[in-house]
Amino acid sequence: MGWRKESAVGEMSFLLSIFAVIERLNKSELTNTSKKLIINYVNEATGEGMAQKARAAIWKYTQTVLPSLESIRQKSTSQKLDRLDHLVLKMEYEASRLG
Repeated sequence: MGWRKESAVGEMSFLLSIFAVIERLNKSELTNTSKKLIINYVNEATGEGMAQKARAAIWKYTQTVLPSLESIRQKSTSQKLDRLDHLVLKMEYEASRLG
């Protein structure tokens, strides 16, 4: 992720969405040091697209597999989505905005 001036706001929204998912999973607020580590994980992650990089960074930090978009879609047809589902959807949306 390069910090170009014109995309800095989008990148910040993307990072904030990742932090929100991790904070929900860990049930605690991230420190600045943790946030820097997570940014490093995103930057070093392999994968196609920012959503995959985010998922890889979240896995590395939390050892938790996030629900897939398909599983969230299926769940939404029969039950109410929970807070984590909504945070994952937000993260996926922010990733798609970065291209």
